[in-house]
Amino acid sequence: MINWINQKLNVNLDPNGLESIKDFSLIWNIFERQVGGMRFTINTAEVSLSQNQFQQAEFQTCYDYFRNRYTGDAVALNRFEHLNFRPNDRQAYVRQVLEDPASSTANIVLALTIIVYRLRNNLFHGEKDMRFIDGQVDNFEQANAFLKTLLNYYP
Repeated sequence: MINWINQKLNVNLDPNGLESIKDFSLIWNIFERQVGGMRFTINTAEVSLSQNQFQQAEFQTCYDYFRNRYTGDAVALNRFEHLNFRPNDRQAYVRQVLEDPASSTANIVLALTIIVYRLRNNLFHGEKDMRFIDGQVDNFEQANAFLKTLLNYYP
């Protein structure tokens, strides 16, 4: 498949570097079933997530990664805007949680869930330009790590 994409788009994507992006589609499927009840919305996720007592230390690496990526200088703020939040995606809430290192664990987990949801939508709805998708590997590695940790709280 990668060879076809490379030919179609006249790019040179490395199949090994795209494993985390391909894995994301599989783990998102499990997440959406277990957390979103096969009908994911931020509201349904919030209700499902509120039934758990998360340990912040388990999510700290992912939180730090996305905090560093999306807060601070103009480049980071531009990246944050490129998450392409829709009106009901709680953009201000996510920004507030990322900018406040004293945020509660529940808020951190929900904000990370929303970020991963935006990555998912941008990937699945064509917002991510396949010519540059290999530049998203770190994002999807963090998203996968977050989802795996989160899913450990669900049977």
